[in-house]
Amino acid sequence: MVEAEKEYRLPVKTASHVLALLGDQLIGDEKFAIFELVKNGYDADANKVTVTLKLDEGIDSYVSVQDDGHGMGAESIEDGWLFIGHSYKRFARLTRSPKYERLPLGEKGVGRLAAFKLGRQLLLITRKEDEPEYEVRLDLDELIGQGSLMQDLSATLRTREHGKFFPAGKTGTRIEIRSLRRATWTRGDIRRMQRLVTSLASPFATPDNFQVHLAVPGRERELADTLGLRQFLDNAPWFFEFSIDEDGQYTWKYEFRPPNWKDLKYRNAGERSTSLLLLQEENDEFSDSSARDRSTCSANDLAGIGPISGVVYGYFRRSEVLKSSGAQQQLTMWLDDQTGARVYRDGVRIFTYGEKADDWLGLNIRRINRPTGKFGTNSVVSAINIESSASIGLIEKTNREGFNENEVFRRFRRIVLSAFDHFERTHAEDRAKLVLALKGVDPEAPPVRLATALDNVKRAVSKDKQLATALDSDIKTIENEFEKMRDVMVAAGSSGLNLALVVHEVERAVEGVGKAMDARAFDVATSQLAHLKSLLKEIGPLLRKEPARQIAVTKVVKAALSFYEARFSGHKVALSCPVLTGDDPDFKVKAPSNLLISAIANAVNNSLFWARVPRDTQADHIPAVAVRTSWNAETNSGLIAVIDNGPGFTLSKDQAIQPFISTRPGGMGLGLYFADQTMEICGGSFEVTSACELKDELEVPDAYNGAAVVFRFGGIR
Repeated sequence: MVEAEKEYRLPVKTASHVLALLGDQLIGDEKFAIFELVKNGYDADANKVTVTLKLDEGIDSYVSVQDDGHGMGAESIEDGWLFIGHSYKRFARLTRSPKYERLPLGEKGVGRLAAFKLGRQLLLITRKEDEPEYEVRLDLDELIGQGSLMQDLSATLRTREHGKFFPAGKTGTRIEIRSLRRATWTRGDIRRMQRLVTSLASPFATPDNFQVHLAVPGRERELADTLGLRQFLDNAPWFFEFSIDEDGQYTWKYEFRPPNWKDLKYRNAGERSTSLLLLQEENDEFSDSSARDRSTCSANDLAGIGPISGVVYGYFRRSEVLKSSGAQQQLTMWLDDQTGARVYRDGVRIFTYGEKADDWLGLNIRRINRPTGKFGTNSVVSAINIESSASIGLIEKTNREGFNENEVFRRFRRIVLSAFDHFERTHAEDRAKLVLALKGVDPEAPPVRLATALDNVKRAVSKDKQLATALDSDIKTIENEFEKMRDVMVAAGSSGLNLALVVHEVERAVEGVGKAMDARAFDVATSQLAHLKSLLKEIGPLLRKEPARQIAVTKVVKAALSFYEARFSGHKVALSCPVLTGDDPDFKVKAPSNLLISAIANAVNNSLFWARVPRDTQADHIPAVAVRTSWNAETNSGLIAVIDNGPGFTLSKDQAIQPFISTRPGGMGLGLYFADQTMEICGGSFEVTSACELKDELEVPDAYNGAAVVFRFGGIR
């Protein structure tokens, strides 16, 4: 009986069957078991690790992992390898290995139990320089049978001066697993194991020639006809390579390597020591932190991560393209198993990134939301590389399935996804040409509008009176139906773009009201409520179908700018709009007001983003956006221009108004396209230019030296 008012020290016990639990449940899959054993070779300064599948019938089958590293002595076996949960690597996390100065990958002290995921009998054979060869044999059932508690268990250490696997002068470690849990290994299983083994060490950035190989004695023929890695990679139409140093300097290279048919042309591009434009996150919009307001990657974003580099091979999984490889079936099977965005630390893989069910970057949902020009996980083979010494904020989960999703990991994911987004935007032009080529259209021919094509048809038909009489009604029907379809498409598309914008702004306004009320800042809350009321008032006209009618440009511009009041102040962007103060001319235009408001709002949204970009590298840069108007009484025409002091357009004028082509991170490439279509509906024109070129028509201050978009009208004063 325990007496009252006394304290007792009670032992904490561990049941022996925890060994089976750790081996079977801590490691989620056979591939992780192999990987854990391979990592031990890397930590031991091995040049080569060989994974062997000896798959004889009966008890002679085994799986072995053997390395040529520095091996272990008796002390290391007793105080390290047989000490479950202890890892000297954890305490030497930043201590480099003696030969290749590698930082250790393992640190939990339980990776050795991964072998029990493969089988129930484990044989360790190892030799260290100037020591004999040691052997330890562990039978999981026999071991647990020694006693119910962990402290009751023991293992026998044997020594051999004349090594069985490591003769005098040789060092290394061999772990052999028998009594395999899997009784049958099919041809497909062996091929999958080969693809796994070849992925454990990065084929692109592995340090000091660390290599992992697979041997299948007696079943080599089942691997004989597989293509080599280089052959698979050479069949990727798109290649992208990037690096970001510790200061945030971004270097990239891109290649379009089309199949050798249909007159498609090779194209490359690249830039050194530039800035990576970051995808904007929801919680970044109105942060007071100057770091969060940045548009480009900086040294602060890389804290706890360090330098990042990567390669991406992009595939087009249309049968016509895959056939051009000459090995369509093999390439398809390889892509089914090898695609994804993998992560390598010091050239050694971090699971589960890049596995079939993994989409840590969210590529698939991006492709679903915006299918044109996006890559899903099944269309990219990618390796992202980081360094152990710098990536101390990226901490592996205990079960080895990826990193803990802390703030550092979220920054890492955002940076890598931004690089992928840059790749997608860069390749969009070439993807469009490839699609045209597959349709039998000359990919180098300039784009032709439907209206122009119809004019060409009418001109050709008019030369034959009989033909003109027969086809005149059909041509007019086509024109009318096209105009209806275009109007519906532009209205729906513009409404969709701006509905997302309005919902976002409404959410921000509601959040602002809540924060102001919590802080008892009633004046601020009142102001936020007024802004919210104004936003809600503007939603209706955007979504309604409206006929073309006369409307003053002051009303259009004021409505378009109303969505961005909080953004201009939150991001400290200067706004100039002389038409609202009477300093620029007001005039009327005939247009569906909702479409015109949407088009101008999208132009302002773009300028708001691009005007801020130079601020990341130029401390004295003050982002600025101007909305200007002009009227010519003699020609009865006017314009509305949206101008900024950002970096300006890098796309050509024709490319800028093509759908799904954009240089903005996360951009859909539809805003300027819809603006162009809207102006066609209005009987006007849309122009993409620069602030400098616009100075011939307007008095534009020198501070505005970036992009300009111009809405031109033949209107009514």
